[in-house]
Amino acid sequence: MTEPKKKATILIVDDSEMIRNRIRKVLQQEKDPAVDCIEAEDGIKGYKELLKGTIDLVICDLIMPQIDGFKLMELVKNHPELKNIPMIMLTAEGEQKKKNRALEKGASDYLTKPFDDAELSARVRLHLELKLLHDQLKKANQQLTNLSNTDALTEIYNRRYLMTSMVQEIRRVKRYQTPLSFLIMDLDDFKNLNDTYGHQAGDQVLRDVCERLQGVLRQTDIFARYGGEEFALLMTQTPIANAERAAEKLRKVIAKTPFTIQGETIPVSLSGGLSCFIEGKIDTIDAMIMAADQALYQAKGTGKNRILVSEECLEQISVEE
Repeated sequence: MTEPKKKATILIVDDSEMIRNRIRKVLQQEKDPAVDCIEAEDGIKGYKELLKGTIDLVICDLIMPQIDGFKLMELVKNHPELKNIPMIMLTAEGEQKKKNRALEKGASDYLTKPFDDAELSARVRLHLELKLLHDQLKKANQQLTNLSNTDALTEIYNRRYLMTSMVQEIRRVKRYQTPLSFLIMDLDDFKNLNDTYGHQAGDQVLRDVCERLQGVLRQTDIFARYGGEEFALLMTQTPIANAERAAEKLRKVIAKTPFTIQGETIPVSLSGGLSCFIEGKIDTIDAMIMAADQALYQAKGTGKNRILVSEECLEQISVEE
């Protein structure tokens, strides 16, 4: 069963009650009209209605008291959430310069008063269809962007998005001198788990690990699957001492509660390596990754289930504390 088609909401802005009533009558002449109409007698009231976020199309007179059609159109086109709403402007006969100006300012169309009912209906229908196509395209593009930035298995960010974010954050650090920390985590003995229980069980553990970690992450943290059983965390505006405490919290949330695999309770742990941005020493993406990777290697080689800070960043901890 298909969902019922959503009614479009049209805002009619005109200081003439007679004009507003006529437009409403034309657009709602069917027994079950496809549109809802909201009226406003001036630009200020019209803009307040627009800010509610329910309007699909605006029909607006150019000449009105307080805020005229040109000013209302300027407000709409400069608002990031409203700028794509189509606007049909009403003009008087012989006002060609105003028509041209309206189109230059971003009007989708115009109608000359006195307008033909059939023409009004046809133009409204056309621009509603165009807006629907625009909204569908925008949604599809957002979905594609999300897919390109998301790891298919765990549904967290992927390595591609992480690298893009690191470029942006390092630029910000260099400009504003804010702290930046980077953590690489690796599940301990994950190959043995895969070999013993199979890759499907391993995949489920990866998903469960991500779910646990996300439960304690901050909204500003950029959490990504780095590859295989490796994960990365970019901690913006976070000094290395704070990052170390946050990393320990992540390690503990994995280690404290075993995972259930095929009816068995299996302990899982992770090791991590931390690095931080240091001007002149660790001030590139490659340098931050390499420093964190070396610390991870040391953590693996000294017992696992631990977080180690890169040697260069250890000095920063003593300074911060």
